[in-house]
Amino acid sequence: MLLTCYGLAMPACRSGVPDTHWDDMLREANGHFLQSAAWHRVQEALGAPVLHACAEKDWMWTGHAGRSMGIRYLYVPCGPTVLQARSFGDCLDDITTCARRHRISFVRLEPAGAVALTALWDRKAHEVKPVQPRHTWLLDLTVDGVWLRRGLTKGHRNSINSAPRKGISIRRTTDPAEVGVLIDLLRMTAEKRGFHLAGERYYRTVAEILMPLDAACLYVAEAGGRPVAAALGFDFNGVRHYAHAGADPTRARQLSAAAPLVWQMILDAKAEGMHTFDFWGVLPSPKPGHPWTGFTQFKQSFGGRMIERAGTWELTVKPWRHRIHRIGRFVHR
Repeated sequence: MLLTCYGLAMPACRSGVPDTHWDDMLREANGHFLQSAAWHRVQEALGAPVLHACAEKDWMWTGHAGRSMGIRYLYVPCGPTVLQARSFGDCLDDITTCARRHRISFVRLEPAGAVALTALWDRKAHEVKPVQPRHTWLLDLTVDGVWLRRGLTKGHRNSINSAPRKGISIRRTTDPAEVGVLIDLLRMTAEKRGFHLAGERYYRTVAEILMPLDAACLYVAEAGGRPVAAALGFDFNGVRHYAHAGADPTRARQLSAAAPLVWQMILDAKAEGMHTFDFWGVLPSPKPGHPWTGFTQFKQSFGGRMIERAGTWELTVKPWRHRIHRIGRFVHR
């Protein structure tokens, strides 16, 4: 089977990161940053084999292979990207065929909306615990600046207005060497809140690959010559994604530095012609005591709206191996 992408005949499934045409086509299809060639350069650098395929005007997908409890799987983050709803089943069949060819036992994928559900059910896919959050919070940057500011809560507005008086300065950098600032603050945040932190190699690889491509930028809030908060943003197709953020648990709270930091990211994205600021994951309904409640309320205090994806699903390729994995996951959860 041959597919045509940008006029080039290519196999239905290829190994390795897609070429430079991939991201152009993904933008036309309004696909997600995590389906980009840029993101999968990061995965390849981290040692994950990359696979991809496309059918022009119908669908496209890219994913990376990994292992869980010794079982090999293919992860298609925030994908596949399907332009024609009727083609969703064909796309899922192509992914499964590719996975089987590469001796992969199951596929984990995250389609954009409910249009995928019928095709997933028909193929007896299983919904599993989300990898990327099912709910995210979006802010429209195309509105007038006055209306954008009106979306702020009183608390955020006060924090932003008082930042200069408190001696807070905010700078942006695309120097990969400076990601160490974010790593240090993430460690402080993780120790305070008790959450799992990705290894230092991950953050340095992200910065070293994405920053030279203008696909990532780091914002740092400083006070008294010391960093108190930092956030890493991913930029793709008119969207700035609020990806990773860390802060000094004591000084950042005392100074209320997080809100002016994010506000600067938003203002810069608007000035650069972007149309959306994606805050990434939130709770659909904040609950007292839930570890996500605090940052959900923080994100929603900038104004915006919630969207819901179809969730994270798994397609079986090798039934017995996938069954063993599912049992193991149940036992160890």
